[in-house]
Order: sequence, then structure tokens, then C-alpha cells
Amino acid sequence: MPVTAKSQSTSSYNIAIIGSGLGGLSAAIALRRAGHQVTIYERYDFGGEVGASLSLASNGSRFLHEWEVDIPAAKPVILRNLIMHDWSSGEISGQYPLGDYRERFGTDYNNFHRIDLHKHLKNVATAEAGQGPPAQLKVWHKAIKLDPAQGRIAFENGTEAVHDVVVCADGIRSQMREQLGITPQVTPSTSCCYRCIISTKKLRELGLGEFADNSAIEFWGGKGIDKIVMSPCSNHEVVSCYCFYPAEKNDLKEDGWNISSTGENLAATFPDLDDRLRLLFRNAEDIKMWRLYNHEPYPYWVNGRCCLLGDAAHPMMPDQSQGACMALEDAGALGILFSAEYAHLSIPDKLQMYELERRPRASRVQESSRRARTDITERIGWSSANDRPGKLTIEEVCGYNMHSHVAELVEKLANP
Repeated sequence: MPVTAKSQSTSSYNIAIIGSGLGGLSAAIALRRAGHQVTIYERYDFGGEVGASLSLASNGSRFLHEWEVDIPAAKPVILRNLIMHDWSSGEISGQYPLGDYRERFGTDYNNFHRIDLHKHLKNVATAEAGQGPPAQLKVWHKAIKLDPAQGRIAFENGTEAVHDVVVCADGIRSQMREQLGITPQVTPSTSCCYRCIISTKKLRELGLGEFADNSAIEFWGGKGIDKIVMSPCSNHEVVSCYCFYPAEKNDLKEDGWNISSTGENLAATFPDLDDRLRLLFRNAEDIKMWRLYNHEPYPYWVNGRCCLLGDAAHPMMPDQSQGACMALEDAGALGILFSAEYAHLSIPDKLQMYELERRPRASRVQESSRRARTDITERIGWSSANDRPGKLTIEEVCGYNMHSHVAELVEKLANP
């Protein structure tokens, strides 16, 4: 079985990334920009992501800027408002300007179609153009065994590889997590969710043009399990909906977030909802449903030469719209710690700093997202530091300076 040799350079490492989702591709870009040789292992052919919209507040978009990613090429919509509707009538009951995120926090609040962003990040990670050596993408490489101490990966196709560092970014159902000795503590939540998309052209044909042009996240419900979240993406060509409802309504047991359904089923799930939304649902596309689960924070993310990243490290409820941002922050932390600025640190020290930097913050957002599942006032869009002790706020999330925090942690390592 072929084995790839470890890099002999002390300044440039040979790094593996298991998983080519948004988190894995972001890590590939960050580590490529830091000058390392990166290989991405994907279990299947690279078919791209599935899903609807995906928002990156300033704390996520910031790293796209740092990595010199051409953000407009991924066709975002810059979000400007939060709009609350009455559940049944649809009348606007509250409107909350987001303000200028670029002015406040340095980068825009971008809303992407997940597939647009995924394709673009793949191109950025693997293109010849750009700083650092292009990442290599190897498909049909399903990792089945990992030796954390040696950085040795065994694949289902019979090959093996050895790397200086292995980043396990293989998603919420990560198989590598258990290879690091972590057994997830998972319980079904009381919620399920539909997601769907509809073109703005179709919205106008249906007489629902008012939803086509708002640069906003629009909400119905949220005081309890039922909640609809609508937002535009893909240069305002697509509108996306996430529709949360009690699990007992259809007793969904099947795992996964890509289970097909119909517009009629979706509309029937919310019989007393705003009629305009029920019309939208009956004409929507790519209607999928998934069961939501609560994951307890993991006791550690690092073992030997290996670390967890993204949903493999911190699966969370979608109600803070921070899952993707946390994955990009993970990637950003690796990019900083593996940069020339911290070349004096050993690999174990870098990974120790990564866990110290990321795990407390991601766990806090994870817990806040769990609370926000049934209480919309926990969402950071309605946050105030004076509102409730310990509440997660936009300032805490988007005003975060990872570079200075990493520097503090490294200073403490040097001078305990």
C-alpha cells in the first residue's frame, strides 16, 4: 500500500484535511495561504454541497477577506435588516436594522447559497493562482482508520497516507471523531426542520414579489418550536426558507438532512401560517427535511497530530446562523497558528493553542444556539449586553479579534 512521505521542512508542513465541506475547504485555503502543502481527502466524488442559504456574519466573512477570497464571485446578498412577521396574518410586527456591519466590524453580513460558496471555496483552495501551493483534492478516499500519534490515515480504497498534521473536518457524523477517542453524547431534540428554495422570478409570478428584494432575514414565530426563517441569496436570484416544527408532527426517525419531501407536505405542516408562505411552500423547489439533534460539547478536540474542525468538532442548532462562521473561525485559527509568525511553536503546541482558542468560544455559541431554538430573544440579532446576564451578543460574536487572542494564549504558553 503506498504511503506518502512526511515533509522534511520545519517551516512548511504536509497537512491532510479529511472532508471537503465548507470547513475543510476553508481550512485548506487558510493553511495554503500559510505556505503549507495541503491534501484534501473526500470520501466520494466531489459532488458539491447541498442545502439552501448560509449566512456569514462579520466574524466569518472576515476570514474570507484575510484569505483574499473574491467574495462577490460567490454571489452573496448583503443583509441589512431583521424583519419579524405575525405568524398568521404575515403583517410586519417589528423591523430591526442591522446597521453597517462593515463599518462596525470590518466586513459585511453576507448571505450565500451554500452551493455557490462551496464551489467557489473549492476553486480558491485548488487553483494555481493565489498565495501558497494549491491544495490537492483526492476523491474516493474514504478514511476508515486514523493513528493520531503518527498522523497515519488508512482509506477504504486500500491506500494509506502519513501527514505532519491531520485536520478532521468530516462533518456532523464524523467517523474520525471516534478515532480520536471521542464518543459523542447525542439526544434527539424536540424539533425537525424543512428547508426549501424558490427563484425570485417564481415569487413574482406568484404575486409574492415583496419577498424577492428584501436584503433581510425575515422571521415568523420563534417563541417556541415553530419558526420560519426566510432570506435571499445568490445575487437576489433565490430566496431560501428554513421551517422549524415539532418533531411529533411526523415522527421523523430517519437520520440525515437531505430527505426529500413535497410542497404540499410542507404547507400542510403549518395550517395556520401566513397564506403567502403556504403558497410559496407549495411552489418551492429542493424541499428537504431533517431531524435536529443536541450534541453535548466534546471534552477535547485534539489528539496527537490530529484535530477536529467544524461540525465534526461542534455540531450546533442552526438558530444563531453561526455554524458556518464557527467552521471558518476554526480554519482561521489554524491559519494563524501555522503562519510564519508562530513558526517557533511545535506542532503539539500549535494544536494545543488551537483547542484553547476555539473550544470555549464554539461551545458557548453551541449552547446559545440550543437556547435560541425555542426562544428567538436569545438570537444575537436581538442581543443586548444589558438584556440578560450572560447572553451572547453581536459585539461578542462579530467584534472578536482572534489574532490578539491567539497572541495572548501564545504569550501565556511562553510565560505560564
